Amino acid sequence: MSDSQERIYEEIWNKHVVAVRNFCYTKLNGRPEDAEDMLMSAFGLLWKKIVTDDVPPNPKAWLLATVNNLSYTEYRHTEKDKNNMTKAPLNETVALYYLVDDVAEVLEKEERNAELWKILLEELNNEERYILKCDTVDGIPQAQIAEMIGKNHGSTKAQIFRLKRKIKLSKKEKIF
Repeated sequence: MSDSQERIYEEIWNKHVVAVRNFCYTKLNGRPEDAEDMLMSAFGLLWKKIVTDDVPPNPKAWLLATVNNLSYTEYRHTEKDKNNMTKAPLNETVALYYLVDDVAEVLEKEERNAELWKILLEELNNEERYILKCDTVDGIPQAQIAEMIGKNHGSTKAQIFRLKRKIKLSKKEKIF
């Protein structure tokens, strides 16, 4: 591995990582951990290509096509796993060991999430729901959300703040 190859890889990373990451999130329907894994896999394959072959003529297009292919592979494996799970014998049991406090915490969190989603569905439009989901559920940075929806960072940050305040106000109204 030469210094020039490392520099080329670093330039491609810096130039295209945001676009490729967004594409990974889109392909995996809001599964951030899996999207990050896919991002790393795509750039790992790029690294191998640069070392063994050469730099692709259009690195961004090559990376997006690679992510697309990886997502199809992920989908095929997921579907296979689903089919295998449905064919599993029913008499097999799995023991899960949890502390009572852990179970209570999980149930409380699920209840809060259910209340939040009910409010989201009732009071917000599609764009507002999408923005809030990206921020609170997926944990996507606000600057990246702004890029994804085509707005500037300041207005997106203000919109998220207003949406969170709107939900808190409506939640208080419904409780009392």
